[in-house]
Amino acid sequence: MNNMEPSSRKTPQGSLLLLPAVAALILVVLICFGVLPSAREIDNTRTAIARLQADLRQQDALRPVIQSLQERRVQALPEGVHVHAREPLKIDDLAALPEVFEALARNSRVELISATPQVRSLQDGREMLRVDTRMRGEFLTFNALLNRLNEMRFIETIENLAIDVTELGHEMRLSVWLAIQ
Repeated sequence: MNNMEPSSRKTPQGSLLLLPAVAALILVVLICFGVLPSAREIDNTRTAIARLQADLRQQDALRPVIQSLQERRVQALPEGVHVHAREPLKIDDLAALPEVFEALARNSRVELISATPQVRSLQDGREMLRVDTRMRGEFLTFNALLNRLNEMRFIETIENLAIDVTELGHEMRLSVWLAIQ
């Protein structure tokens, strides 16, 4: 057994050079796929934190304005202004809309020219119906009409109001949205 050659026990020189190359390759792969993406993610997180901090500073600056607006909203309404809880109009009662607007006009001392429900406004399952009206009368009586309109519990909002002077007098075009169920 002593006859064995000493060269067979030694590792070849090529494999000794290969070990540092493999270690360097593993190190490069770790840096490329581990460290660099993590560094980018950390930079993105730092940028997001900086944006959020700027937003917080801006919100802190606007806080007094927002609080004053909220306090004004809670204050009582001026005398003569009333807000009623909305009660939707039942679909069965929609046939009576011309009479409702006729009575509104008569009580306000104006003439109802037309009241046209816009059936297309009911599309997409909406629970509101738009009605376009035209009325004629004295300019000062329109204020009474608007006050009576405000007292109607199924009026959701007024979308359009225009008053024109025609040969026959003042004419008001009014588009309102009615809450329905």
